[in-house]
Amino acid sequence: MNGKIMLLAGVCMLPAAPALAQSAPEQPSDEIVVTAQRRSENLSRTPVAVTVLSAQALAEAQITRSDDLRAAAPGLSVRSGLSSEQLNFSLRGNTQDPFSNVRPGVMPYFNEVQIGSQSGSSAFYDLQSVQVLKGPQGTLFGRSATGGALLFTTHKPEETLGGYASALYGNYDQARAEGAINLPLSGDDLLLRVAGFYSRRDGFQHNLFTGKDEGKQRKFGFRPSLTAHLGPDVTNELVVDYYKSNSENTVGVISGLLPYTGTGTPYVPAAYLYAGTSTPTATLTGQCAVQGFAGLGACPPVSPLVSGFYNAYFAAHPTAGLSGELAAQQARGPYDINVDGENIADNRTTIVTNTTTVRLSDTAKLKNIFGLVDAHSLTGFEADGTVFGIAQTGPRGSGQGLAAIYHGVTEELQLVGTAGKLDYVVGGYYANEKSITNFVTQYFDVVFGGVSQANIYRITNETLAGYGQVTYHLGDTGVGLTGGLRYTREKVGKTLLPGDAFFEALGPTPPAGYSLDKRRTFENLSWTLGLQYQASPQLLFYAVSRRAFRSGGFNGQSPPVEGDGSVGGDLYRPERVTDAEVGAKFNGRLGAMPFRISADGYYNWISDSQRAAFAFIGGNIATVTVNVPKAHTYGAELEAQVKPIEVLTLGGTFNYTNAKFTDRNVSVVGVPQVFDQVPDTPKTSGALFADVRVPAGSLTLLAHGDAYHQSATTTSPRSANFAGTRISGYTTANFRLGVSDEVAGWSIIANLKNAFKKVYYVGGLQAGEIYQVNTLVPGEPRTFTVEGRISF
Repeated sequence: MNGKIMLLAGVCMLPAAPALAQSAPEQPSDEIVVTAQRRSENLSRTPVAVTVLSAQALAEAQITRSDDLRAAAPGLSVRSGLSSEQLNFSLRGNTQDPFSNVRPGVMPYFNEVQIGSQSGSSAFYDLQSVQVLKGPQGTLFGRSATGGALLFTTHKPEETLGGYASALYGNYDQARAEGAINLPLSGDDLLLRVAGFYSRRDGFQHNLFTGKDEGKQRKFGFRPSLTAHLGPDVTNELVVDYYKSNSENTVGVISGLLPYTGTGTPYVPAAYLYAGTSTPTATLTGQCAVQGFAGLGACPPVSPLVSGFYNAYFAAHPTAGLSGELAAQQARGPYDINVDGENIADNRTTIVTNTTTVRLSDTAKLKNIFGLVDAHSLTGFEADGTVFGIAQTGPRGSGQGLAAIYHGVTEELQLVGTAGKLDYVVGGYYANEKSITNFVTQYFDVVFGGVSQANIYRITNETLAGYGQVTYHLGDTGVGLTGGLRYTREKVGKTLLPGDAFFEALGPTPPAGYSLDKRRTFENLSWTLGLQYQASPQLLFYAVSRRAFRSGGFNGQSPPVEGDGSVGGDLYRPERVTDAEVGAKFNGRLGAMPFRISADGYYNWISDSQRAAFAFIGGNIATVTVNVPKAHTYGAELEAQVKPIEVLTLGGTFNYTNAKFTDRNVSVVGVPQVFDQVPDTPKTSGALFADVRVPAGSLTLLAHGDAYHQSATTTSPRSANFAGTRISGYTTANFRLGVSDEVAGWSIIANLKNAFKKVYYVGGLQAGEIYQVNTLVPGEPRTFTVEGRISF
């Protein structure tokens, strides 16, 4: 292990800064301001691994959704889970399994307010920047995150009347209108900015079963921002962000079929899965007796009469069963599908941020950050990716689907300043969150209408934290020492509500060993220790070690058994990550050429990694969250760009990640299982780009090309769930042509994404151990758009 760290340290002794795949590069040697340490600093002098996407980069590359960040921020994975709208960010092997009910490993923030598990998709218009912070973020930010943080910062109101408007059109009837206007209301004292967008796009999957296209998008956003200067030393910034989507998901297609043995976890009669083969005497599961509720009896075998009906159904409807459907889907490709489930992705989110800054002196300021997030979502889905009714939700208005309501309030007070050679940030943080989930699914619907199962529950979280971080600069040596500490106390609760399958099975007075209303308090310390050396104004070296955590809690879709997933319970313990990182950043010239490069290497020690497992418990399908004892992740990241001549910028990125479970044996409902692969973590990824900008009188001509590659990864943490969970490596290419007039303030840009029509996958549902079916969600096919933009 020490050899690996030394190897990574050697890689990082390169000089260092970011390049952006599929985006407009910042000109090398231009300074970029970041807030990775809760203060405004030049990127090249910030001892943190961070990628920055500016407003210009976002606009020119037409990055309008979270999943557009896959190729724009090296090392960041954006995984689709159940569908294309259920997204999870992953960095350095820190991810979030679907239905695990745990916090994201990479936490999104909107104007410094943590927005829970929301993807931040409403934020992609009129932005000042997006910052991707890599590595544990456990000291300075509102919510501890083990993998990193995404900081979405909106454009602030300006002191002059002005704004911009844009219109975009492309294939799949893709259209988008966006704009913003500054309205100074009272000189420089009261400034208003109003921004908004509307977008639509038809789906690119054709459903043979219904005859319609799947995946249409209809989205709308509105964001007023008000800045009030309440005297020379007090500023208040209020932002209200409203977002609504009435859309559909890109459907995950059947990608693999686990063999049926008649024992083990799956409960699907083999006659249903493999029509035309011999009919075994299928039982629920060989584990059912130990998984049943105490006093409620063991799970019965499937009735021979029911198996006979399955056989009769397939005799009347000739088919090759799921094995034939898998072969047919693979032959068609992922854009021609054959599914019967409803496909809904409706979301409505309101985010309010209010920041008050008081200048106490020339070197100190007091800052109060208030946040409110209110989110409502309804997802209807096809979980098995086939025409068979194995797992799906009903049509709109049926009461089936995944409905969720989230409400969170946060309050943070911090003091930021400088005292001589000491930079400091101290503060306190409070959050109160509540979510209610109503998850109704239809299973095994072949003849009789199947079985309907409801999971209805409330999760609460109350967090109180105090933190401080200081950096002491040793004279004029360029050396700085950093230390930070944070104490966090989280009180987590879970309540099963009437209508929940486990609630109804247990009754209002459950037997011993079960509780419908649970509470648990988790306390954690996180810290930062760092050393930095500013060798010259252009060159920075740094080394840092950090500790971060993800709080423990309860999985709402697990039975209310006392204990953790090893006994079929709903409790999971906190996850902790400790890292060591070394890095360097250089922003200057290579000979006569402007040159920027950054490099870092890291090693993460992970304990009690939070992972999802699936099982039948008490006759119901359940997800349990388990803690895998130990894991490690190590890797290296490199970003560079150079301007060899005035009109040309070249750049590239490379990311290497080696993530493994090292103590991987886990008991899942009393059955030993091995977690032996870290999902959502390609071993290598990277990008190359070339950007040409040629002056032509008052005009500038733009030509841009980039290619992104990532190696293979998986959607499942268990290789035993092998069939259809592997995502093959892929390479995509994108091109851009444009013309702009900076004086007149207009531009026209044409974008071609996935130019060579590469078929690739971006996630999926790894539920084969209960359905016997795994699915993968395809990425977008080739798309082209043309956008006109004018500033005024």
